[in-house]
Amino acid sequence: MEEHEIKEFSFSVPMKTTKTTINAEEGVEAKETPSSTRAVALIGDRFYHGAFVPAVELEKAHKGWENTLHDISHMGTTHIQGLTATSDILYFVGYNKNVTYNKESKSVSMDIEIDDNTHYAKAWRGYVSLCEKAGQVPNVSVNFSGKTKRVQAKELPEGVNFSEYGLKPTDYVDYIYDIEPGALSTVYRGACSDSDGCGIGKCDCTNHTEEEINEEETLEQEEKQALIKWLKENE
Repeated sequence: MEEHEIKEFSFSVPMKTTKTTINAEEGVEAKETPSSTRAVALIGDRFYHGAFVPAVELEKAHKGWENTLHDISHMGTTHIQGLTATSDILYFVGYNKNVTYNKESKSVSMDIEIDDNTHYAKAWRGYVSLCEKAGQVPNVSVNFSGKTKRVQAKELPEGVNFSEYGLKPTDYVDYIYDIEPGALSTVYRGACSDSDGCGIGKCDCTNHTEEEINEEETLEQEEKQALIKWLKENE
């Protein structure tokens, strides 16, 4: 491919499931069901498949993943039939929301909201549950389009230890920019793992995210309490 040509990228990382206990009626056992699964989608200033993803470009583009669809094994966005790549709506199981960027960890994270009316929602939940029981981490794979340019390793952002990747200062690398977010997909294995630093718990983004997500709920609850107080005072 030529330099500056728009290309498709797909990088995979782990995700973590949180659960909510549903209050049971009298005589019925309470059950826990997956309600929100948060994933670190990508970390900036890292190399993925030999291409460098700058944190500054990731920060600029991260909100583009808000309300994008979530599929299984990229089969919704890229379904191979013979020699042709098409899309297949059967493999979409939800969407991504509450997308945030953490400046300290340079990571993008998001919630995966599963719709049980979709064809493979049960398979998705079963797979996540199976991984949990087996002590494994389900991976997610982020995809996006972007342009690349060739830069020398010494031109990369300050703090990037390019020598860890076997690069010399004068070596040229692909530098991704003008990122256009695509989708997020649940996959079996990806390029990034916990040991690579992409997992939840490898940064403090979880706590910041929960605060941001709960802020709207807190304000809504305060408004309700204020309304109840006003109604009581004006009966």
